[in-house]
Amino acid sequence: MKKTAVYPGTFDPITLGHLDVIQASAAIFDGVVVGLLINPQKKPMFSEEERLVMIEESVKELGLTNVWIKSFKGLTVELVRQEKALAIIRGLRLTTEYEVELNISFNNRILDGDIYTILVAPLQKHIHISSSTVRELISFGRMDLGDYLPSAVLKFISQKNQSR
Repeated sequence: MKKTAVYPGTFDPITLGHLDVIQASAAIFDGVVVGLLINPQKKPMFSEEERLVMIEESVKELGLTNVWIKSFKGLTVELVRQEKALAIIRGLRLTTEYEVELNISFNNRILDGDIYTILVAPLQKHIHISSSTVRELISFGRMDLGDYLPSAVLKFISQKNQSR
């Protein structure tokens, strides 16, 4: 039986920390669905299409053949059921996130008792990275983001800025 997991998020944009979690998950599971959550309550910096391109290019750079990307709306457990996955992957950077992630996992388990939540930490050198920090730096015109973002995202942002 193929074991699949879903790693959901808004990935606005995808960071090196996200990619650490994806790589670890791809090593553990037969397949990983990176679920790009389309949340109408959030106003992302990058469009759905732009985020899909950045995720796809970043995953391709890593050479991961058991990872695929899918955008979705609604509850993560619905995507997990649709993909016939057995687990939800959640990135965990700091202990302050632990209680929030634990609460989300409890609620997902109530919604579907057959779905497990796996908390995966990024590499220590990327533990400080968040998409919100990256967006803030971009809004202040900082483009020296090589310690935060994969090269595919850096190229994408650079090309987008040149076309303005």
